[in-house]
Amino acid sequence: MNTDNHPNRFIQLQKQISGEVFTDNTTRILYATDASAYKVMPLAVVYPKNEQDIKTLVQFANQESLSLIPRAAGTSLAGQVVGKGIVVDISKHLTKILELNTEEKWVKVQPGVILDELNLYLKDYNLFFGPETSTSGRCMMGGMLGNNSCGSHSIIYGSTRDHTLEVSAILSDGSKAVFGDLNKNEFEQKCAGSNLESKLYNNIHSILSNQENQKGIRREYPDINIKRRNTGYAIDLLLESNLYTKGGDQFNFSKLLAGSEGTLAFTTEIKLNLVPAPPKEKALICAHFESLEEAIQGNLIALKYKPGAVELMDDQILKLTEGNILQAKNRFFLKGNPGALLIIEFARETKAEIEEIANKMEDDFKASSLGYHFPMVTGADNIARVWDLRKSALGVLSNMPGDAKPVSLIEDTSVMPEVLYNYIAEFKELMRKHDISCVFHAHIGSGEIHLRPVLNLKDQGDQEKFHAIGLDSAKLVKKYKGSLSGEHGDGRLRGEFIPVMIGEKNYELLRDIKNAWDPNHIFNPGKIVDTPKMNTHLRYEPIRKPKK
Repeated sequence: MNTDNHPNRFIQLQKQISGEVFTDNTTRILYATDASAYKVMPLAVVYPKNEQDIKTLVQFANQESLSLIPRAAGTSLAGQVVGKGIVVDISKHLTKILELNTEEKWVKVQPGVILDELNLYLKDYNLFFGPETSTSGRCMMGGMLGNNSCGSHSIIYGSTRDHTLEVSAILSDGSKAVFGDLNKNEFEQKCAGSNLESKLYNNIHSILSNQENQKGIRREYPDINIKRRNTGYAIDLLLESNLYTKGGDQFNFSKLLAGSEGTLAFTTEIKLNLVPAPPKEKALICAHFESLEEAIQGNLIALKYKPGAVELMDDQILKLTEGNILQAKNRFFLKGNPGALLIIEFARETKAEIEEIANKMEDDFKASSLGYHFPMVTGADNIARVWDLRKSALGVLSNMPGDAKPVSLIEDTSVMPEVLYNYIAEFKELMRKHDISCVFHAHIGSGEIHLRPVLNLKDQGDQEKFHAIGLDSAKLVKKYKGSLSGEHGDGRLRGEFIPVMIGEKNYELLRDIKNAWDPNHIFNPGKIVDTPKMNTHLRYEPIRKPKK
């Protein structure tokens, strides 16, 4: 045990588990932040070695009235893994690929397995895990499940939830449960018991079998056709199971745990669906447009040709890559100074198929008077350079001169691509109202543009704008029946606005679920339900301007 500040209770905890317990200031400071704008000092950091350690931690948290904050790589942008309890880091020991079934195309992993390492392992079997993120070299499967992560290719592969077959987890009473597909008889058997797991099935059945609840969920939740939907607990998807909706899939609590941000149970194993490796021939069409609005219209044309990905970069981001030594060499395909760029990826069996699609799509663009340059980029090295340029967006934005930076706030909104043009028009009006500029990039193909307003979070006035813009944008997304969180989760950043998005009555249903699963609120409290005000617990103390 490495400790500068060691209350007796943590000394006792170290004696009870195989993993390591840290309460020294240095470690606690390192874990007080994640990739978000938030900072909360934890009481301790623990690296569990096995499932028994997690059971012991759950018992300890209940006895001591403390909370457990599950953490993987800490790449969360919404403050999911910061909190004042015990940070439980699964990245050191729970990193094993446990089982692979190539015939049935699934793999079972511990939550600390890194995405790129998993896909490298699967490469020899011509399989891979479809959803990906720009942090694939360090993000872990437990974090991807917690946030229901996806990525650039979600228009083909969907999200982590869509590929989660089964979740093994430790419940809030220390018992173990395995959640997978259940038919009606199996569901009823689960309800018949008296343990906590049975109570969970009875709780959800009482909620979803109520016709008034059904109407309210369908009326208030985001459009079910939106692929990136991550607002609150996914009770709308459980409602679509065949227990409550004719022709639906089998009931599976894994759909609820995906996107639950570690607030309901502690995941120990995940069984994941795998997909065949994509066709070997790939190419990118890098369509240049005069404006963002042109690119939004062009996106609808691109989608008709069934691409694997359509990604957006606006002129501000492209401008910032000019002065970046690493990215300047990746601008080789650019012509002039486009107002916006669409990177459209196709994977087919032959290069001729891609060329035919590209020619037809270019003709379509020109017939609609959209775009002025449509270079095709081929070859693995050149394609990688273009994607490196796209993935550089977050880095180059962080290097924008001055204290005002494009901040993670409403970067995760998702609407149907067909309404994106009108949505962005209204969003720009919102930015003008607040006298704020904004950058636009990322997953336009699935209706999710990362919108990053430029704010100085060291300034008290901008911290207040931070909240006002968040609330106004939630109302706007609601108007278009979108999801406030598409892939980055609610966390501390958007949890406050969930009642705006799904209505107060549905929000109370989420509270009911949280209390059933976790009555003592030991699992990552303050996320999804009962979230603190989103402009509190920020990394920065505001600079207070003197009164005149």
